[in-house]
Amino acid sequence: MDAYDLWAAVYDTDGNVLQQLDDLYVDAQLPYLLPPGSSLMIAEFGCGTGRNTIKLARRGAQVLAVDYSQGMLGKLKGKAKEKNVEDRIHVYQQDLALFPKGPDGTDSGFKQALDRSYSGGVDGVVSTLVIEHLDINLFFAAVKAILKPEGWLLLTNMHADMGAISSAGFLDPETGKKIKPASINHPEQEILEAAGKYGFVLRGEVSEDGPRDAEHAKQFGKRAVKWIGIKMHIGMVLKLRY
Repeated sequence: MDAYDLWAAVYDTDGNVLQQLDDLYVDAQLPYLLPPGSSLMIAEFGCGTGRNTIKLARRGAQVLAVDYSQGMLGKLKGKAKEKNVEDRIHVYQQDLALFPKGPDGTDSGFKQALDRSYSGGVDGVVSTLVIEHLDINLFFAAVKAILKPEGWLLLTNMHADMGAISSAGFLDPETGKKIKPASINHPEQEILEAAGKYGFVLRGEVSEDGPRDAEHAKQFGKRAVKWIGIKMHIGMVLKLRY
C-alpha cells in the first residue's frame, strides 16, 4: 500500500502541530481570497483528506480536489457527503509529477475536465503542506498551466528551519513504525525564486510561525513542546502575472 494511503487512516487525528499552524494561516487568508458568497473555481493540489477542501466549498467555491492518494481521496469523499457539499467538490486522482498526463501517458481525467469545462483557467489554487513532497519546478509549472492570468496561489509548507531537522511522517496504525514519505526541504528563497521563474509575484508578506514559548505551545498540544522557538510553518499568497 502506498505510504500516503496508510497516512490517510491517521492524518486527521494524530495531533499534528504543523497542520494546526496551517489551519490558522489558511483560516486567516480565506476571507480575503474567498469573500462570502464567492462562486470562484478553485483547484486544490494535494487536497489530502479534505482539511481545506471542505472550507473552500463552504465558502461557495467550486473545488477541483486533486491528490495522488486514493486513500486520502476516499476520506475526502466521506467528509464531503457528511458536510453536504458533494455538489461543490469534484475529485480527481492525479500525480502532479505527470500532469497533464496520467500513468498511461494519455491526458489525465483532471486535464480532460479542465479542457472540457475550465479551459480559461481556474481563479485560484490552494496547496498546503504539499511542496516538500514535490519537485518545486514541476509544481509551479502545473499551477501556471491551469491558473487564469492574475489568478492567485495560496501556498504553505514546512518551514526550512523545521525541515533541516525533521520531515513529515506518521506512525503506521498497524505496525506502530514511523513512516516518512519522500521529503525535500525548500527554503523561502528557493520557493520565491522558483515562483518568479514561472511568473508569480508575492502578494503581501511571507508568514513564518511556530510555538513561540511554553504558553503559546499549549494551544497546539503536548507535541508542540519540542518545537518551542523553532519556525515550523511558512505561508504566502502569490499572484500570476503575464
